[in-house]
Amino acid sequence: MGASLHLNHDRSVGIDCLRAVAVLWVLFYHFVPLPIFGYGTYGVLLFFIISGYCISFSAETSRSAWHFYSKRLGRLLPALFVCGLATTAFKHYSPELTDADRMLSWWNFVYTLFSLPTLDVLRIDNRFPDGAYWSLVVEFRYYFIYFAIMAIGLRAHVLPLLCVFVVFRTLTTDQSQATSNDFFPFFIAGMGVAAIVEGRLREASAAIFVAFLVEFYHLHFGFAQPSVPMITSRSLLLCAGTAAMYFAATYRPSPQMESLLRPLSFIGLISYPLYLIHQDVGNMILRWASVDTAVTSASLLMRLLLIAGMMALASLVYFVFERRSTKVITDLLATPAAWNSKRKIPAGPPERECKAGLVNFGPQRDHIGC
Repeated sequence: MGASLHLNHDRSVGIDCLRAVAVLWVLFYHFVPLPIFGYGTYGVLLFFIISGYCISFSAETSRSAWHFYSKRLGRLLPALFVCGLATTAFKHYSPELTDADRMLSWWNFVYTLFSLPTLDVLRIDNRFPDGAYWSLVVEFRYYFIYFAIMAIGLRAHVLPLLCVFVVFRTLTTDQSQATSNDFFPFFIAGMGVAAIVEGRLREASAAIFVAFLVEFYHLHFGFAQPSVPMITSRSLLLCAGTAAMYFAATYRPSPQMESLLRPLSFIGLISYPLYLIHQDVGNMILRWASVDTAVTSASLLMRLLLIAGMMALASLVYFVFERRSTKVITDLLATPAAWNSKRKIPAGPPERECKAGLVNFGPQRDHIGC
């Protein structure tokens, strides 16, 4: 096993900046109608690579498979609840600003909170509060497979088993059927980068090779894709995104550079609620303000101001709700009895948790953003 790479920051500036690039790509695609910002799904694919990297380290600090899944729920549910509630309320308050096919009931909002973590076990047709939520379906499917492999006691073999699963699904899936399997090479690539950082170079090389092989197999045989056509640029993004993930994970900026990158890394910090709240609410605001759909200086200015406003709203969600709730919900779900009697138990050493994009691996290993 090769020597591991260690980071020295309380939070990975590089990873937060990469998150910022991903979410800005999506926002500019939705709100700035210029050709240069085409293929907004590619920003989501970059998020999948980051997720694959970060979940690898989150799993390492999990006491069990259920603790791992509880941390995922604790990380995703607070902002999902607040942003979904706000989006649903916006649509009910101003239905005239929403297209008929984007309206939803309060039941749709409530069921979304249940259907996503359970992979829609009840199989009830439902409408998500925002169109951007489709990527959460893919995320939760990835989490569940990771959880299942851990639950059967094969935590140390998650990466090779996931590779086998994706190859099997690829070879046994009809080319005309669009499935979340089409996105899994991006998660595997991120996991491969995590293995490199850990010094598991042979396993990392094999995983990244499988990720590229499956992606190019999809491209060569013209597999259907749920969001955008399976074209060469998507495959090239996988290659470039994997390299960018490695650079972000191992980047050690000087204090001066870290200061310069602070605005961008802040956007990465709030990227999750920003992604959840932006699309439908943003389009409603543009319609309310009668912003011209043509590309003019005035309309571009209004659209940039909208993006700034979305960032302010996402910051509020993050600092008021998400940051304060993540650990509480994780503890409640993972060990409800211990959480209920928490004050009666003598305090021990602080648990190593992944929270607010941070993993603390203790004195032998530094913090790595997740």
